[in-house]
Order: sequence, then structure tokens, then C-alpha cells
Amino acid sequence: MDKSTELVGYILHKSTQKLLDVTMAAKRKSSDDDGEATPAIPKWVDTLARRQFTGNDDEAIGVWFVASKRVENSDLVTQQNRLYLPTEFVKANLVGLLSLEERAMANLVGDMPKAAGREHGGLRVRVYARCGFVSYLWLTRWDGSGGTVIKGSELKLFRSWSALKKGDKIDFWAFRSGGELCFAIGRP
Repeated sequence: MDKSTELVGYILHKSTQKLLDVTMAAKRKSSDDDGEATPAIPKWVDTLARRQFTGNDDEAIGVWFVASKRVENSDLVTQQNRLYLPTEFVKANLVGLLSLEERAMANLVGDMPKAAGREHGGLRVRVYARCGFVSYLWLTRWDGSGGTVIKGSELKLFRSWSALKKGDKIDFWAFRSGGELCFAIGRP
């Protein structure tokens, strides 16, 4: 591929991503899945996202609602070491925020199973607890269940910082810092 074709591809990708950012915000599923508008960005999420940026505090920062759920026992079991994201929200709100490369890394491209022998890694993401502490984790889709999860060795720290309990309602919000996908997860 010549350099001009690469440049055109890059420009189209960036333009498409900006268009998606604008249009996807209007199409988000609501936290109650009742057809109501997407919830307003909580102050703690906005403050946390702004801390990751330098410059004008009044500048608009892209923060997107991803999902809402109740914490289940399986989200708290250290042997499973994962936090499950509801599938319908992933399809409606998260996949469109990811580049094709990020989707492939998170195993979110179509219904393709992972390649044989591939290490079950995922897309590296930063996950912020409501208190502001950050964990470096992985976003991936598990082959067996097809469920999308956030997993990794620092998940136990996230659970501690968040003081999650079974039945807690939590919201997942996404933003980018330096191009890297970040999540803010906590009680509304």
C-alpha cells in the first residue's frame, strides 16, 4: 500500500471515529433500558475524567455511558476474577467506541472465536474506582459464554477500593486519556 492510500485511510478512520463519537452519544441505551434518555454524566465521573487531561477545565471532554447493572456473586468471586458487562449494553454502547484494532484485541469482532493457542489477554484498559484509584486491567470477550468482561490481577484492588457488594447498582462510563480507553465504574 502506498503512502497516499495509507494517509487517506487514516483520515477516513479519524473522521469516522469523530462522527461516531457525536452520533453514538444520541443512540446510547439508557441505564434502565426503559427507553428513557441516557443518564446525565455524574459529577464524580466528569471530575475524574477531567483530572486525566491538562488544559482548559471548561473544554468539553468525551464521556460515554456504557452500561448499568447489579453486582452479582460471580462478579465478587476472586476465583473468577472478572467483572461482567451486560451483552446488550456492550453491543449498543461500547463496540462503536472502539477502533477495529481495539475490537480485535478485545475479541469483539463478530462471533469469531479466539485463535487456537492465543493467550487470553484482551485490550488493556484503565479502570477508575469512584474514589479515583486506578487499576490496569483487560477488556475481553470470553469464548465459552460469549460474555464481555473486565479482568486482570488488579481487579481485587478495584473491588476493595469500590467496596462492591452483591446487589449494588453500578454504572460503567468510558472516556479516553491519551487515546487509551478508560472506564469509570461505580455506584451512580
